[in-house]
Amino acid sequence: MLDNQTSLDITQTRRAITTALNVQGWSHLDPILLAALAIESPLLLVGPHGTAKSLVVERLAMALSLPMRHYNAALISYDDLVGLPLPDKETETLKFYPTPSTIWDAGFVFFDEISRCRPDLQNKLYPIVHERRVVGIKLEKLRHRWSAMNPPAPEDPNLLNSSGAYYLGSEPLDPALTDRFPFVVMVPNWSNLTKEERRKVVAWDEEDAPEHFDIGLAEMVEEVALLVPEIEASFAVWLGDYIVSLMDLLEQAQLAQSPRRARMLARSVVAVHAARMVLEGEDVDPQDSAELALLYGMPQTANEVPPSHVKLIALHKQAWELAQYLEDDKWRKVLSEYDMARRVALADEEGLSDSDLSRIITQTLSAENSDPRQMSLAVAMFMAFHAKRDLDPSAFEPLAQLANNVITPRFAQATFAQNSPDAAIWNEIKGWIDNQIGREESPIFRLERNYLLHGFPNWWRTNSWVDALQQFQEDLKLFGIYEETLK
Repeated sequence: MLDNQTSLDITQTRRAITTALNVQGWSHLDPILLAALAIESPLLLVGPHGTAKSLVVERLAMALSLPMRHYNAALISYDDLVGLPLPDKETETLKFYPTPSTIWDAGFVFFDEISRCRPDLQNKLYPIVHERRVVGIKLEKLRHRWSAMNPPAPEDPNLLNSSGAYYLGSEPLDPALTDRFPFVVMVPNWSNLTKEERRKVVAWDEEDAPEHFDIGLAEMVEEVALLVPEIEASFAVWLGDYIVSLMDLLEQAQLAQSPRRARMLARSVVAVHAARMVLEGEDVDPQDSAELALLYGMPQTANEVPPSHVKLIALHKQAWELAQYLEDDKWRKVLSEYDMARRVALADEEGLSDSDLSRIITQTLSAENSDPRQMSLAVAMFMAFHAKRDLDPSAFEPLAQLANNVITPRFAQATFAQNSPDAAIWNEIKGWIDNQIGREESPIFRLERNYLLHGFPNWWRTNSWVDALQQFQEDLKLFGIYEETLK
């Protein structure tokens, strides 16, 4: 039991959940799983077949000593959940007669294959997941309602998930149902495991599994639950502003959320932070807890094409900074700009300090996962700021290194077979260069030509050189790089 102190004493020794349950590769999800258990929030696991989704849930229930019901949502009928409805002569009403598989006495319910469930049955799962009710009756013993699904099959096979699996029977969930899950977790696949974790998976013998997992999970859940009110009170000064800013940014990024999700995210930030304190120690960073709550709290994770973690992390950082600079009009104006390149230009226009501008430049470069666009931005920003701003080395050095590939003339050779894809790309680029009659001495043309040649052939095998060139031209204009400014 925990003692009644203002700040609860948490052990500084890292504690584990999934590895203690002999599940490999899930340790980064321990705070999410523990948070969901502590505040009894529904959780949806999304991942390919054979990734231990059911195994994790079953062992968590075992470790908590809770009676569990594991339903295959693709196969169950409503009678499987509630029992047989028969007339009660005494009350002249219908009475549900339970069977060993009915839900009434369950403490932990797991709906597997929920994306293969019939729509009419999905509708009947809403109140179970969200309200812990079935046919209007409160399920007093039910604490945890978790589900699992394979990634939905995208209409375009080119948008396959990282596993390469195409699940024809897995359909996107009704958004209203997905929105009942505060935590939506993409689980690790084989490619996400370390070599040591892979060896342990291969060597594991199911016959060696214990009948009980005494890992102190119930005590950890209790510790987190006791911490939540204290943390919620201490986070009140900034959490509301962070969530409001985040919701606005998500909408701008075409990831609009419901008002319910806003409240869920706020609650999840608190719970994840409490879970991290119990697992890792008191000195965990609230910003990291908020990031985890966002990464594993997006209902779009259950869509055919889930949002990238890079995009979500960038939005989180922007919302976090917005919440810190509420009283600074210039910063708020800059951080309210969703497009990161325009944010850099606006920061310069608003006269932010060299140090602040450097930080925004560094964030912009690190958030850009397209090599052609990263190079485009680096060239434009270097040419705009190398003389007029005293940038920090953390910003200036990557800008200079990248921009040098385009600004400094160089000689290179490429060999490719005639009629090959590379030859076709080269002929297109060479045709464009040859058609720039009268621009041979133009500084802008030289930058454009060097940019295209630097990217050949590797970049243009997977990216459109035409689109990239157009973006490069727009980036130069965004940062005020014109013919007259280069003379």
